[in-house]
Amino acid sequence: MSPPKTQAPPDHIPFNDVVFAEATPQQRVLCWELNGASWAPPMTLEQYVGRETTLSQTALSANGGTKYWILHPKDDPTTIVSACEVTSKRALISEPTTGTREVAAYSIASVFTNPRFRERGMAGHLLRQVQAHVDDDAAGAATECGALYSDIGRAYYTRLGWKDFRSPQVLFTLAAADDDLAITPPSRDDDDDDVPVALLTAEQVAPLCEKDVAAVREAFGRHHAQDAGNKTRVAFLPTAEQLAWHFARDSYVCQTMLGREVVHRGAATADGAAWIYWDHDLREKKLKVLRIVTRGGDGVEKRRGDVGKLLRAALGEAKEWGLPKVLVWSPAVEVTAAATELWRELGPKVQVAFEEREDGSIPSLRWRGGKALDDVVWECNEYYAWC
Repeated sequence: MSPPKTQAPPDHIPFNDVVFAEATPQQRVLCWELNGASWAPPMTLEQYVGRETTLSQTALSANGGTKYWILHPKDDPTTIVSACEVTSKRALISEPTTGTREVAAYSIASVFTNPRFRERGMAGHLLRQVQAHVDDDAAGAATECGALYSDIGRAYYTRLGWKDFRSPQVLFTLAAADDDLAITPPSRDDDDDDVPVALLTAEQVAPLCEKDVAAVREAFGRHHAQDAGNKTRVAFLPTAEQLAWHFARDSYVCQTMLGREVVHRGAATADGAAWIYWDHDLREKKLKVLRIVTRGGDGVEKRRGDVGKLLRAALGEAKEWGLPKVLVWSPAVEVTAAATELWRELGPKVQVAFEEREDGSIPSLRWRGGKALDDVVWECNEYYAWC
């Protein structure tokens, strides 16, 4: 019997022999081709590169909105050692000493190391360089805080100065062959006041985002007064540009994989008091809820009833697309209550599980300069902020 083959050890390259740089357009494609080997399926590598190219041209990412950072050997700029993406965001912060203010923030995504150079600390070296850059006033890049969503557990990024947050979620699973699931939502063209929800197009989402951002600012002002300055709160703003990034990603994948146009991006109650946005994740076979908004001045019963209608619309959209699951991150009290009511009402047609996410997309925050985050409350920690 032949001896078993052993995998070649990773290439060794000292930190002082690699260059930290913003990727050129050509180097971006090299990065996408490398990480696409792991992240492209069920798309082809060419389709994956096409998706990333499309995302780089969205309002959120274009013109430096997303910067692509790499390590490469000093003598070989065509060899990517490690890479990541940093996208500029806007956030609200409420602090005991400064009150509520809007700040520059960021998110880090697509952290990847070339298999040739793994187990050499290259990703950590890259991230330390990125963190120094986003903290740097002199470079004109200084930001107050950043987010990332870890797919490799909680410990790794904690060692680099990130704080992981709890990640509750509610997962709906539709019965596999239940054609009688009576949750099909009405047409968005139906003007009857008795219709529970109206389905939304992308164009209808943008003005709702403006109202949402204004409401989040108002809520932060109330929080600061109620907290008496005892808590630090942060929220990444649910802007139209952020939602449009998700919609562009969704559109590309659905058109590429299924040849199908995405028409409905969410739903709103007939009185306009509450709404929901969603994303069709064909890879995970889930309809992922990006955000659920209710009107703060409404009572508990009204908000719970509105959310129940919106969740029914999401279940209907999932059924129409053949997606067996609907996922909601960080469910608010009214979402939890509405989900429980749907479980009781729909019985075996829908299973509902309240979970904590531990196997991927664990939300983590980092403050400028590595400031401690033990007392920070992360508001609006929903899927819309992921990218």
